[in-house]
Amino acid sequence: MARKHKSNPIFNLLIYRALAKRWLGPSLWLIPGGIVLWGAAAYGTFLDKRYAGLTLLVTLVGILLTTYNLLARRAAVRCHSKYFTVQTPIYPAAFSYRRVASIRPIEFNALFPAEKEKEARRQLYRGLWGKTAVAVDLKSYPVPLWWLRLWFSPYLLNPKDKGLLLLVDDWMALTRQLEIGRSKLVTTRHRKS
Repeated sequence: MARKHKSNPIFNLLIYRALAKRWLGPSLWLIPGGIVLWGAAAYGTFLDKRYAGLTLLVTLVGILLTTYNLLARRAAVRCHSKYFTVQTPIYPAAFSYRRVASIRPIEFNALFPAEKEKEARRQLYRGLWGKTAVAVDLKSYPVPLWWLRLWFSPYLLNPKDKGLLLLVDDWMALTRQLEIGRSKLVTTRHRKS
């Protein structure tokens, strides 16, 4: 279901939500685990004192992974009047409605068949393979494609066409919001001409 935020609907990205659900618990355990290892190394209990500093890396990795997973839970698509944003855990990208060629529903596993995925990914995204996603075909990207590939999950970029694949809970509402944004842009352009 879409949440409202200052009159702009927010649609959570299920790809990142599944990732956060799976890895938040283990990443949280790394923090106290690293502290216990540090204490054991610092006091020479069962680790050599030379490794005390190295054991703090476990805690640091736990903090970084926990932060990423908390941010992943907030990854979403936000619709605005002239553009929509795709907020990933680290990088937000804004897409003008002018760049949108078409918007259509598509089965997620039509583009990413579960049987062709590695077992780990198949298990991680187990509940998502049968869902409907919103394919947003684009005329162009706002930044180079290699840059988006660096920050976006591979499941957010359409592998067959130039565009995005947005897997959200309420794909019909997202499609409607994107179409409303596009139609407002077309109406505004016709009024100015």
